[in-house]
Amino acid sequence: MIARRSRLAALTILNGGLLLAVIALPLARRADGQEGMGMRSHSTYSMAGGNVSGIASGAIYIVDETHDEMISVMWNDKSKVLTSIGYRNLAADSGTSSRPRP
Repeated sequence: MIARRSRLAALTILNGGLLLAVIALPLARRADGQEGMGMRSHSTYSMAGGNVSGIASGAIYIVDETHDEMISVMWNDKSKVLTSIGYRNLAADSGTSSRPRP
């Protein structure tokens, strides 16, 4: 009977510690991908398709309208993945941004 109570008490303490860890760990630190970055606001995106010389499948252009950035990707039919073609900072290309920063 005493062994059963001590086992129950040990399990209760263990469960309490695990509950505390589950609650405290997400609040204690940021995710690894967020460490070096500054805070970015939510963005508005636009997407368009187009042709690129030398690529038979065409390209998808995705523009981040809030931060004036653009990436282009293409579908690689052999490996069944999107492959990055390039990245452009539109604000740097134009010299200044035409849209106010949030």
